[in-house]
Amino acid sequence: MAEEIILEKAEENLGESNPISLSKSEISEDHIDLETKTEGESKEQKPKKWFKDNRFLLLLTSSLSLIVILLIILSFLSSDSDKDVILANELMDTPPSLESLPMQETSHAFDMSQVDSMVQKANSLYLKGEREQALKIYEQIAVYSQALSNYNLGVAQMNENKFDSALENFKKAIASKEKQTVSAINAAICSLKLGNMKDFQYYLDLAYVFLPDEGNSELFSFYLSLINYYKGFYPEALQSFQKTQVEPYSDDAKYLSAKIYAKMNLDQKATQNLKEQGSYEASLPLGLLYARMGAYDEARAYLENSSKISREADISIAALALIDIKTGMYANAAGRFSNNRAKTKTQLDLYKIKVRLNKALFNIQIAQDQFSKDFLKNKKDQIDYLFYYAPYQVFDAKQAVGYINKANATSFVQDQSDTSAYLGISSALSSVNIRLASIISDALNYKLRKANTDFNNLLKNYQEHSVLQYDLALSYAQLQNYDLAFKHFATSYHLDPKNYAAGAFAVLSADLAGKDYSRLLAEINENISLDDDSKNSPYVYLLSLASNDYSAMLPFLEDEKDKSPFALMLDIIIAKANNLPTTQRINALKEKVPEDILATILHFNSQNAELDIKTYAQKAQIYFQDIGLDYKSFFGGSNIVRDDYVSLMNVAGLLNDQINYFKERIASSAEDDSDMILALAYMNIFAQRYEEAYALYNDLINNYKVGDSNTLFLAAVAAIGANNPNSAVALLELAKLQDDSNQEARVALGLLYHEIENYEPALYQYQRVGNNYESKFFTFDLK
Repeated sequence: MAEEIILEKAEENLGESNPISLSKSEISEDHIDLETKTEGESKEQKPKKWFKDNRFLLLLTSSLSLIVILLIILSFLSSDSDKDVILANELMDTPPSLESLPMQETSHAFDMSQVDSMVQKANSLYLKGEREQALKIYEQIAVYSQALSNYNLGVAQMNENKFDSALENFKKAIASKEKQTVSAINAAICSLKLGNMKDFQYYLDLAYVFLPDEGNSELFSFYLSLINYYKGFYPEALQSFQKTQVEPYSDDAKYLSAKIYAKMNLDQKATQNLKEQGSYEASLPLGLLYARMGAYDEARAYLENSSKISREADISIAALALIDIKTGMYANAAGRFSNNRAKTKTQLDLYKIKVRLNKALFNIQIAQDQFSKDFLKNKKDQIDYLFYYAPYQVFDAKQAVGYINKANATSFVQDQSDTSAYLGISSALSSVNIRLASIISDALNYKLRKANTDFNNLLKNYQEHSVLQYDLALSYAQLQNYDLAFKHFATSYHLDPKNYAAGAFAVLSADLAGKDYSRLLAEINENISLDDDSKNSPYVYLLSLASNDYSAMLPFLEDEKDKSPFALMLDIIIAKANNLPTTQRINALKEKVPEDILATILHFNSQNAELDIKTYAQKAQIYFQDIGLDYKSFFGGSNIVRDDYVSLMNVAGLLNDQINYFKERIASSAEDDSDMILALAYMNIFAQRYEEAYALYNDLINNYKVGDSNTLFLAAVAAIGANNPNSAVALLELAKLQDDSNQEARVALGLLYHEIENYEPALYQYQRVGNNYESKFFTFDLK
């Protein structure tokens, strides 16, 4: 992310395991002497002891060998595979996370040649006449065989989750003094499974006591690692795991090492060990580890694999959905869940989220790391800049300019005198034009919210006029209410099919609002094909912008005549998208509007974009000191000005200076200061002054009656920062009602409903947001 990611859950126990199988045998010293008599003898003879009867010993040897081999075969048949396992798949009661990985942990099969060797040694001793020693070994084989039965019965019972019975058999194996170390480890695991932590610790300690008996075993380090692992001595366990080179246990050691590395947050080492082993399916832990590292593409690939494994499907789907949300693929996240409510709840309940604000809002280091010096990096930014510089329309430009108190006003109005017939008589036209010019003057002098209200009021009497619909739509677009902008631009175009500005902006607004504009686009293109004069309109090229066809816009650059700020902005976008120089065009825009904040930001970037971010920030601190900008556009103009200026001041480290400056201006201002309060509240969010920001927004909403969607949303942002989620939900619902296209509000609502486990409305909001949307303000952590 890459935000810090995502999927962390505390491990509640040390793990779950399967039984350990036998290694080297221990020899019992116990034996029984038996005596017998011969029958049919004419005189009494001292009976032969059975161990001096060659035929009997040979028969006994053969029988014992057969019995031992049969026991060995039966023990193998009781296992699911050709080797017993030490630690079972961890099917945890809580979902495995990157700290408690669902790993299999296995051991070795016992050595059949061990028993054969004992039989051969006994036979050899007998043939040499060392019958007493041979007898001891035969007796040891018998005891060994019984221990073998107890131990492997415990193994089989553990594999069937019969931990009570398995524990009893491991106790018997320990009591017979056979395989005491591994039996004690398995007894500890059974105790853990049964929730008896006292016995768990006892048998671990017992295994440690028996461990010296394994001193000559090549698996000594492996047994020591297991004991340390279950005792929680992870560095010690790692050290001895690294010494395990015996096959097939090296894979087991790597698997468990990965688990420990993951607990220590050494994710690269964990993934390396998982990939180096080949015995176990590791898609799920690898997917979770890559998710925690923010490598979401790799995480998705592994989790998609694990989702096909039935016992891992729920966990994998839940993890994939969280990755989708983290990467802005909200519709994909919603689509992963079935219509079965119980199933969906089960999956979503696996991971609990906590909504928070994006750290890039207030952490200067993170903000600098994520900061793009390209303020025209995506289509939304490009469209917002075009809306900012787009001209308002009037019925008579000559008359209107006289009523607009704005220098260079002719650059920001467009004559639509050919539409005067809609008003009927010239006196009505003149009167409406004057009133319209007055409202446009407010908009151009950065009283945009007031202008928006007045456009709405004027439109009540003239709803059938294209110019009024267009101007209202443009004010909504500059306030970033794309849903209402689309509505009024589209109405304007349908009232006047030659108003290509209205048609093109309707398409762009629909694009940002996530609406289907295919029919509207087809209608506009048909009208253009029938109009020979349409080729002279710059707005026709905006249709190519909607479809990202920047090369089709190149002919617009060939027009060398003096251009308006809007035309220059379109030039800059076309040149940049086609990898052509932009510096000269940006300089021309700066000359046209020297005090304009956005033009100044673009000009600064054109000179410093190649610098590293630290040097860039230092240059910004110098450049923007006492530069003589028109801050009224920051207070009450288009939202894009506020957004980009605060973003730049934040990475430059000038935000607190700006806050103090604006506080002084508000204190000394005799005018309506609601616009300055709005700007101040917004800056306080980035300065982490959430309580202050929340209080200011409450004042604006309750006392100044500011109720637009964007203000309501930002009040919710402040509420989240001030730890007031209930108020945030209410404000977000209102913001969504005011502007159905407010995607940030939908993202926040979805996350907040998700957090309180109200999954149905959460998934609905995610579905409505769609895919490929990056929230500027909100993200989440795992509880």
